[in-house]
Amino acid sequence: MEAKKDIRKRVLAARGNLSDKEWKEKSCRISQTVIGHPFFLEAEEIYCYINFRNEVETRKIIEAAWVMGKKVAVPKVLKDRMEFYYIENFHELCLGAYNIMEPTGHKCAEGKKVLVLMPGAAFDKNRHRIGYGKGYYDRYLQKHPNYQTMALAFELQVVDQIPADAYDICPKIIVTEEQLYV
Repeated sequence: MEAKKDIRKRVLAARGNLSDKEWKEKSCRISQTVIGHPFFLEAEEIYCYINFRNEVETRKIIEAAWVMGKKVAVPKVLKDRMEFYYIENFHELCLGAYNIMEPTGHKCAEGKKVLVLMPGAAFDKNRHRIGYGKGYYDRYLQKHPNYQTMALAFELQVVDQIPADAYDICPKIIVTEEQLYV
């Protein structure tokens, strides 16, 4: 089986080759699916990454959550861990760890009916995930096992099989522009 680092490198290169038009169209389809999904509709709080380097775009999802009166929180890296902090608009973001936009506020998110929207480098049809190698989401979700999880990915990020470790946490659903993996 191909090693995680090799899968990550190959899939991220393919994702990086998407044209702007393809990226926008596919992201839009994924956003529409997420916004209409029961996990999203039933959640009181949406914990969502801010897209970076051709990840599925999340702005429309965040804006829809605000329109629906949901609280929104985005991740911030704190040395060896990640926490989510509430934001009420995009002006509450600044450049943070790894040159990714992070929240400037200090109100740590601690909701009950939460949907966590996860990025990732690659996924397989059994919902195994390869992140970016630091384990932030795995460690965060171990502390919050009752949160619903949904990963956002382009279909080209879904491969046949990914080597899985015991500590890897699979999202409950992967949403691509073509289908849902459950």
